[in-house]
Amino acid sequence: MSKADREFRSQQGYRIYPGSHLAGGSDRSHDAKNWVRHVFAPPGEAPDNSHYAGFGDANGDGRPDIAYGAKGNGDPLSGGWFAWWEQPEDAKAPWRKHLLSAPEIGASNIMPADLNGDDHLDWFATRGHAYGVLWFRGPDFEMIKIDPDFKNPHSLDLADIDGDGDIDAITCSKDPDGHAAWFENSGSGTFTRHDIATNQGSYDTRLCDMDKDGDLDVLIAGHTSRNVVWFENPIQ
Repeated sequence: MSKADREFRSQQGYRIYPGSHLAGGSDRSHDAKNWVRHVFAPPGEAPDNSHYAGFGDANGDGRPDIAYGAKGNGDPLSGGWFAWWEQPEDAKAPWRKHLLSAPEIGASNIMPADLNGDDHLDWFATRGHAYGVLWFRGPDFEMIKIDPDFKNPHSLDLADIDGDGDIDAITCSKDPDGHAAWFENSGSGTFTRHDIATNQGSYDTRLCDMDKDGDLDVLIAGHTSRNVVWFENPIQ
């Protein structure tokens, strides 16, 4: 991937991590036989329908860690969780699991950011197959509820939506009668909900500058709505 393409993707709001292909990582053959499989979370540690991954340095040791949400199997006594895995010095060695919260029926999305400006990584999370928007405040990852009544917030992205220097969030329901909303961060981890659409479902949502006017718009893959839409950011 060219330098210009990487710069373009960065400008569009993609998170580019050192060592990734977007950052110009080492060039390896596309031949599948050169790829080595490493299972850092064996089946016993990651049951119950794990969903989307978050990637960031949770403990400040300079190595990126990985988080997941799992929606569970419908049993409120056993299914669903949020957890992160600590990367060892040797990434090929076993990773240590840290449970953030369980049971968490409907857990789906979890993404890293410093949400309150204290230089500790936090996790922003949603229960895309149930109810609730929340975050885990680092370094101890205490759960803080943001909007416990938001139904099926299946998709999630994080970025500075209003240009005030802190990290906000966008989410959208999975069902066609659902809502798309962004959560404005005060800078200290207190969030205010702003609805941008009703009767909109999603499978995925991204923040990107669609019209090249310097701000971030909302792009939604409307799985259950049978559409693909973008919403122009009106914030000046």
